[in-house]
Amino acid sequence: MIDQRRKIRLGVFMPVGNNGWILSKTSPQYLPTYQLNKDVSQLAEKIGFDYLFSMAKWSGYGGETRFWEYSIESFTLMSALAAATSRLRLVASISPILIHPTIVAKMMATLDDISGGRIGLNIVSSDVEYHRMGLYPKDFMSYRHKYIDEWLTVVKRLWTGEPVDFDGEYFKLTGYASNPRPIQQPWPPIVYATSSEGGFRFVAEQCDEAFILCGSDERNANSKVLKQMAADRGRSIKTQGDVALILGETDADAQRIAEHIREGADTEAITNVYDRGYQGDRRARGRELLAEGFPQTLVYRTFPLIGGPERVADFIEDMVVNGEFDGILCSFPDFIDGLERFNDLVMPLLRKRGLRG
Repeated sequence: MIDQRRKIRLGVFMPVGNNGWILSKTSPQYLPTYQLNKDVSQLAEKIGFDYLFSMAKWSGYGGETRFWEYSIESFTLMSALAAATSRLRLVASISPILIHPTIVAKMMATLDDISGGRIGLNIVSSDVEYHRMGLYPKDFMSYRHKYIDEWLTVVKRLWTGEPVDFDGEYFKLTGYASNPRPIQQPWPPIVYATSSEGGFRFVAEQCDEAFILCGSDERNANSKVLKQMAADRGRSIKTQGDVALILGETDADAQRIAEHIREGADTEAITNVYDRGYQGDRRARGRELLAEGFPQTLVYRTFPLIGGPERVADFIEDMVVNGEFDGILCSFPDFIDGLERFNDLVMPLLRKRGLRG
C-alpha cells in the first residue's frame, strides 16, 4: 500500500549542454540557450514540477554532434531563472576545486536573495575536464572527499555571518566574515551525487540531499542505507534519482522512439564518454559499446527510462514505495515536448496512485 504521506518531487535536469543527455544525431538537436532554458523552466512551473537542476559543465565530448561542446554556466543561468520563475526550487552546481569557498558563500547568499529563498547548491567533486583546464590537483581522487568536506565546512561557517578563523589543511581564514547571510537558515540545501562509500559518508554527515544512480538494481537499498546512515548521525536527508525519459504513448511507441534515436547514435562521442582512453577506431569502438550496452550507452551516464505512461509510473512508484525516494530528476530528448507528454500521460497516473497532490 502506498504511503499517502509521501509525495514524489519532480525535477528537470536542465538543458545546459547542447542536445541534452542523448548521444545521437537523430534525437532533437539544439543549443543550450537562455531562451530555451527559460521556456523549459516556465513550462515546468506551470505544470507543477518542483525544482530545476543545472549541471556544471565546461567542455564536451566531440563526435559528429559535438556533444556538450556548447554549454552555459550554472550559477549565471539559475540567477536569471530565479527572476523568470516564482515557485520552483533552483539547484546550481559547482566544483570546490574550481572556486574558493569564500566566493561561493557570497554567490549563494546573493542567489538566495534573488530567488526569495529558493536556491540549493549541488557539489561536483571531480571530472576529467578539470585535467584539460589545468585545474585538477595531483592525486585528487585519493583525498577528494576530505577536501570537499573542509570546503563545505568553511562555506557553512561563513553563512553564519560571524567572523571566521579557520586553520585547515586546504583553507585558512583569519577573521573573515561574509554578509548578508542566506535567507534559508541555517543554510540552503546541499546536494551531492554519489555511488561510493566515501560519498555516502559525506552525504550522511554534511549534505541534505543525495542523487543515487537509478540504473542500479541496488537503487532502492542504497536509498534506504543512505537515509539510515544519516539517521545514525542524528540527521535526515532526502534521496533522488535521475533518468533520461523517453516516453511514448505505449511501451511499443517508446521503443520505436528509442530505436530511431539509436539509428543516429554518435558512436565517436559514445567512445569519448565511455572509453576515453581507447586508441583505435573510435567510431567502431562506439558501435561496439552501443551494441553491448544499449540503451545505457545512448545517454550520458544517467538511466534511460524508456516506456509508456504505466511503465514510467510503475518505475516511480517502486522508487517511492520500495526505496523511500523523495524525488526524480528528468531529462527529455525534447524538453518542451517531453514535459507536455509527461503532464498529459504520467502526471494523472501519479495523482491516482497518491504520489502527487
